Formats: sequence, structure tokens, C-alpha cells
Amino acid sequence: MQELLIILQDGFESDDVAVTVNGKPAAFEKEVSTRMLLGMADELTVELPAKGATVGIEVSSRKLSATKKLAGKPKSLIVSIEEGELVLREGTGREAFL
Repeated sequence: MQELLIILQDGFESDDVAVTVNGKPAAFEKEVSTRMLLGMADELTVELPAKGATVGIEVSSRKLSATKKLAGKPKSLIVSIEEGELVLREGTGREAFL
């Protein structure tokens, strides 16, 4: 097993966020809001199986969902709401916020 850091970035405003790994619940956060000064809302860590995974993010308060198939040993997943769409991007694991 390996850990994946999920960074909730821009566009969140009192949103409920659910995370699944290979279709199974992995994490849930309530009332997540982006802090404008930081450009970040929250960070979550989930366990991934050793051989690839599909990570799903659902923002139920806005009826948004997206999945991202990850291969190899991903370090982080960056999640934003941009123009009414849920956007998932694989990160380097070195993202830093002050």
C-alpha cells in the first residue's frame, strides 16, 4: 500500500467532498472552503493499492464528480472546481502551500 495526498485547491465553498478508491469509500470531508490567501481548501490522505487505482472525487453539494486513473506511484492529486467543472490533476507530491 502507498499513500496519496489529495489537495483540494480552488473553487470550494462550504462543500461536502467524498473520495473513493477503486469504487470504495476512502475519505469524506464536510463544509470544505478554499482559503483565498492560501489558494487551498484542505488536504486528505488515502491509501492506494500497490498496482494502480482509480480515484473518484464527488462534491455532492454541487452535483459534481470526476475520476482519475492513476498508474505507477503517484504522490498527489490536485482537485479544483473551475468554471463549474471538477478538475483532477496528478501532482508531484512537492506542492507546498504557506
